Amino acid sequence: MSYILEDLTPESCIRVQDDLRDNWPEHLLDTAHKRGAKPGISFEYATPYGDICHLNSWVVDRDRNYYAIEIVYVLGVNRVLLYLDGEKYLLETEYQTRTLKPLAIEDNEKKNWVKSEAIEALDVLNRGMYYFDE
Repeated sequence: MSYILEDLTPESCIRVQDDLRDNWPEHLLDTAHKRGAKPGISFEYATPYGDICHLNSWVVDRDRNYYAIEIVYVLGVNRVLLYLDGEKYLLETEYQTRTLKPLAIEDNEKKNWVKSEAIEALDVLNRGMYYFDE
């Protein structure tokens, strides 16, 4: 199967929060946002990597339990979370560009696999808006 573009729902945002629950930094566990929408902002959901918004879309491959979702982080830097059946990869652009930073994976075979999955997912999610310059 391949990636399918879908609208995010509150349920899918909570799924992403659940998938990332163990990634909160130790020093933020007491202040980490609880499961569900942020107080006063019913369409934003906090994650350890930034916020997700159920007004956006995501791409999902249900057969393989893979997905990619854009994360609101800081102005000028775009982030996409690539979730590959439990393995999480944060893709991030260089400041004010569409160029993705190189993947920090030492194993070349795994790095090439993650990169090919990222390209496939991003082609569906953003119609090729982001690219690797390596």
